[in-house]
Amino acid sequence: MQHSQVFARQELDRYFASYVGMEGGNPRAPVWICDRSPAWSEPLAAPLQPRMAPPAWDAVFRSQHREDMGKWFGHQCIARIMAAARAEALRVRLGDNDWEQYYRRHLYSPRGAEFRLSLFPLPAQVDGRTTWSKAFRGQPELIPQSRYLDLCRHGERFRFLEKTRARWRPKAVICLSHRHADEYIHAFSLNGLTSEEHALQPADQVRRLRLFTKDGTTWIICPAIGGSAGMTSQVQLDAFGKFLGMRLAASDFKHCLDLDAVDHAASAQPVRLPEPHQRSRLPADAAVGHTVERVRRVSPGMEPARAGNFALFA
Repeated sequence: MQHSQVFARQELDRYFASYVGMEGGNPRAPVWICDRSPAWSEPLAAPLQPRMAPPAWDAVFRSQHREDMGKWFGHQCIARIMAAARAEALRVRLGDNDWEQYYRRHLYSPRGAEFRLSLFPLPAQVDGRTTWSKAFRGQPELIPQSRYLDLCRHGERFRFLEKTRARWRPKAVICLSHRHADEYIHAFSLNGLTSEEHALQPADQVRRLRLFTKDGTTWIICPAIGGSAGMTSQVQLDAFGKFLGMRLAASDFKHCLDLDAVDHAASAQPVRLPEPHQRSRLPADAAVGHTVERVRRVSPGMEPARAGNFALFA
């Protein structure tokens, strides 16, 4: 598409050094969830206004997208992870429908437990049909795509990400897909740090996690959501959420101590589990837990999510 105005490199650099291209939520949250690129973005239109306040799934957003939310498989997977993390942090039993209640009422909320961000502000694929060069025709600072990527890496975008992380100091940053590990390491200045390896094996398949720690924050580089080598099944997502929850506190979920049912019916009181004698860190070849549950999909439909289909989470 031909843009009506050609944007200078400095304009784009200033625009990208903001919350543009992020799903948002609560930047003060203990958990950040980061992927490489969003699946959607606001159109480039003059004048470029940096988004200095983070977006969020507030009540207005949920009301407007109530029907669409049933199709967003990727976000449903994140909700399952966070529901399991909540149960572990609160020491309560994880209910079968907790993930859906969390998804419908709490995920990416303005005062919630997570914040969703992307390394790069523009989608890697505009609509699945239009090529990058055609979508940004007439914008020399964005073509070829490698020029745009270099602007983000060496300009203000990556610096904005790390400065924002240093300001709010989340307890954990979940980085989706080992494929983009080098990008995460660069963006958050993790070069030179020693990483730890953990094995997640709730059933027969092992999923590897790579951990970095700095300034009170732990980065967890994990498999993508979806795909044969990614995390898709209920048991894998629940196990990863439990692993995450071991690093969180009950106070991180004070906004959702009781999960209300999706249909606004009264929910059962959570059943508190006994305190464990100790919480030990997993060795590299250890399993988080074994289960005899049959692997089930989070959603019967596999429609693309608003913030990504499987390809964009990979």
